[in-house]
Amino acid sequence: MSETMKPVLRIYYVPQAFPCGPDSSCCGLIGQSQEELQQYRAEPEKALPGVAIETINADKASGGKLDLRRDMPAIRLLNSFGYAACPIVVLNDEVISMGPPVLEELVTLVREKLALPSPSGT
Repeated sequence: MSETMKPVLRIYYVPQAFPCGPDSSCCGLIGQSQEELQQYRAEPEKALPGVAIETINADKASGGKLDLRRDMPAIRLLNSFGYAACPIVVLNDEVISMGPPVLEELVTLVREKLALPSPSGT
């Protein structure tokens, strides 16, 4: 990665919904709520200044649009595991998490991958 490029942390999600309808008894709720997305964004934004955070809707049915060049790491996981893989977290072009992340661990992992100092300076 060039030094002039800003690192990008992409969070691929599926909007929370009942796939068979809200009154269906066959399956439960899938996807991530707006509150969850806000959490997944807020902590990394606060803890990782200089890292761009993007949230990307991976559900074509609800208006999401994936780009083959930018989103190939997430597309591969979605093709293998379906929406159960979401949220998928990609740092630049490398998948670093799938499924609900532990945010403290995610931030630590990003710091290590980018060789950023920890807040305590250690």
